[in-house]
Amino acid sequence: MNQRSSVWIVVGVVVAGLPLLLLLTLVLLSPSDGTTATSSVGGKTTGVPEQYQRAVETAGAVCSEISGPLIAAQINAESGWNPTAQSGVGAEGISQFMPATWASVGRDGDGDSKADVWNATDAIVTQGYYMCQLAAQVKADIATGKVRGDVSALTLAAYNAGLGSVEAAGGIPAFPETSNYVTTILAAAGGYTAGGGTAVTGDVGGAISWAEGIAADNTNAYVWGGNGRQDGGYDCSGLTQAFMARLGVTLPRTAAEQQQEGHQITAEQAQPGDLIFYGDPAYHVAIYIGNGRMVSADNEQDGINTEAVYGSPSGYRRYR
Repeated sequence: MNQRSSVWIVVGVVVAGLPLLLLLTLVLLSPSDGTTATSSVGGKTTGVPEQYQRAVETAGAVCSEISGPLIAAQINAESGWNPTAQSGVGAEGISQFMPATWASVGRDGDGDSKADVWNATDAIVTQGYYMCQLAAQVKADIATGKVRGDVSALTLAAYNAGLGSVEAAGGIPAFPETSNYVTTILAAAGGYTAGGGTAVTGDVGGAISWAEGIAADNTNAYVWGGNGRQDGGYDCSGLTQAFMARLGVTLPRTAAEQQQEGHQITAEQAQPGDLIFYGDPAYHVAIYIGNGRMVSADNEQDGINTEAVYGSPSGYRRYR
């Protein structure tokens, strides 16, 4: 559930089939240093109904703060995996989005050009992106001292009670229902194990974290023809080639050659780990990391950056 009153939050928890008496006995135990309580991202999450496996995998690879197991535990608490669930206050679908929230964040998760809250794939993928948006805001609040606590716990609280309530409280709001919601999901996430990916070798989330680390380390320069530290850095296609190698995918060296591999997808279908191309034949390529952002080795002046997708890409391609 997201952004509703604390009274109705209890109703949502009961609808999910969790014993209220048990919830009220839980104590919120989460680190206070801003680290995440669940760090596995990408890959297959065991314990998830098979028909939702791919959607949970996608949602868990959007950002490093929100894992597949966390998404799975949250869905179980929200709806018990029921795609037709509807709460008394009007929350809808498997991820229990309020209509107003869905209107602003709903995404097409299955490529049918429609964002439908009653479509489980759309809802779960949107859940991943929305949770990552909240996580980014929470991290910014932690950095400025506005809130204190664990990123995952605070993000769950924001999904449940609204970011404004978290910011006003400086942490987990003093609503028993919200504390119980957070604690229950964090505890349950341990029951879902993130394993290897189903289509490629390696971990998409880990590979994205690697690429973001390259961008964050200014000793990695943009170097024309560069293939890594031994050359002082990377150019665009050298970076994407190294990124895909971490996923067990071998790509040719230039952007134009990489554009001929894999298969074309639309911008709306893009998932973390896909590549973004500029020009045809391509003169530039970057790594899509979700939420409208990419890691890109831009040029000698700007270097290697994590940034919003800019300009007008000529296409997106998937290799898994």
